Amino acid sequence: MSMFADTTYAKTMTIAKKLLNVYGLRAEVIADNIANVSTPNFKRSDVTFEYQLARALDSEKYDGIEAKRTDPRHFPFNMPMDYSEVSPTITVDYDTNYRNDKNNVDIDKEMAEEAKNTLRYQMFSQIVNAQYRDIRRMIGNA
Repeated sequence: MSMFADTTYAKTMTIAKKLLNVYGLRAEVIADNIANVSTPNFKRSDVTFEYQLARALDSEKYDGIEAKRTDPRHFPFNMPMDYSEVSPTITVDYDTNYRNDKNNVDIDKEMAEEAKNTLRYQMFSQIVNAQYRDIRRMIGNA
C-alpha cells in the first residue's frame, strides 16, 4: 500500500466516490420503482449500503477482548472489515402490498427518497470536486 493510501484524505475520497456510485445506483432503482408504480405484482427494490459501511468503519476501531479460534472451521469474530470492500446490495421488498394488485410501490415515498438521494449525490459530488480542486492547487504550487 502506498503512503497516500493510508491517509485520512485517501480514505475520505474512497468513501465519497463509493457513495457517489451508490447514490447513482439508488437513483436508477428509484426510477425503476416509479416507472412501475402501476404494474400489477411489481415489488419495489431498494439499495442497502450505508449500514454495511458504518459496520466496517466501526469494526476498525473495535478495541475489545482478543479472541482466538481453536479450529479454523469455527466462525470468525471481532474481525475488522475492510471498508473499501463494502459494496451496495439491491434488495426486493416481497413482504408488503399496498394495493389489491399486489404492487407495493408508494409513489409519495419514492418521490421523497428520490429527493433525499439527489441531495446526497449533489453534496458528495461537491465534496469530491473540492478535494480534486485542492489537489490541483497543491500540484500547481509545488
